[in-house]
Amino acid sequence: MACRPLMRPWTMLEHWLNTPHAAPWLLIMWVAGLLGSIGHCAGMCGPIVAAFGVSQARNGGRLWPRHVLFQAGRVLTYTVLGAAMGFVGGFARLQTIQDMHECCRPEGAALLASQAWPWQIWVKLGIGFLMLLLGLFMLLGRRADALMEFRLPKAFSSLLGKGLRSGGGPVFLGMLWGLIPCGLVYMMLLKTLDYGSWRMGAAGMAAFGFGNMPLLLGLGLASTKLSQAWKHRLLRLGGLLVAAMGVYILRQALMLLRLQGL
Repeated sequence: MACRPLMRPWTMLEHWLNTPHAAPWLLIMWVAGLLGSIGHCAGMCGPIVAAFGVSQARNGGRLWPRHVLFQAGRVLTYTVLGAAMGFVGGFARLQTIQDMHECCRPEGAALLASQAWPWQIWVKLGIGFLMLLLGLFMLLGRRADALMEFRLPKAFSSLLGKGLRSGGGPVFLGMLWGLIPCGLVYMMLLKTLDYGSWRMGAAGMAAFGFGNMPLLLGLGLASTKLSQAWKHRLLRLGGLLVAAMGVYILRQALMLLRLQGL
C-alpha cells in the first residue's frame, strides 16, 4: 500500500497515453537524449547556446530563466513534430488494417497478433541499422556531429542568426532551433512513427528533448570542467546505449519478418 502513491503518476500517464508499459520506453528515450547528446549536441548546438547567452547578456538581468525558456522552445518543437509523426503512424496503421481486411491477406492475423504492420517492420529495420551505425561510430570515439552534419538553408540560418544577435524572444528562438536539421532527432522522429499514436509520439519526443536539456543548459559550465578523458568515456557510454537500442530494434524487426515468413 505504501508504494501506491509513487506508482500512481506512471499509471495515470500510461492511461492518458493509452499505452501499457509506456514508462520504460519514455525513460529509454530520455536516457538516449541525455547520452546521445554528449557526442552530437556539444559540437552542433554548443555555438548556438553560446551565441544565445552572449546576446541575452547584453539585455542584463538573470540569464538562467531565459536559457530555460530557450530550451523549452526547442522541446516544444520536438513535441509537436513527435505528435505529427505519431498521428501519421496511427493513420497509416489504420489504413493498413483496412487494406488487409479488404484483401483478406493470410498474414494479417499474425501481424494483428504482433501489433505491427509491413511498413513498420521496414521502418524498424532502417532505424535499427542507423542507430547501430551511429552507436558504433560513437564507440570508436568519433563525434556524432561529424557523421550527421547538415547545411542549413540560407534563409533559415539568416533568421536564426538575426534573432540570436538581437536577443529576440527565447521561446521563439528555441522553437526555430528545434527545426535545425539533425540526424539524431530524425531517427527518434522515425521511431515515433512506430508508436501509431500522436500522444505517445509527443511524449516520446518530449522525453528525448528533456534528456538533451541538462547537457545544453550546463554546456557553458560543465564542458569547461570535464576533462577530455571523461568526455571520451561519456561519448562511448552514449554510443553503447544507442548501439544497444539499435540491436534491440533490429531484433524486433527480424522477428516480425519471420512472422511474415520472409
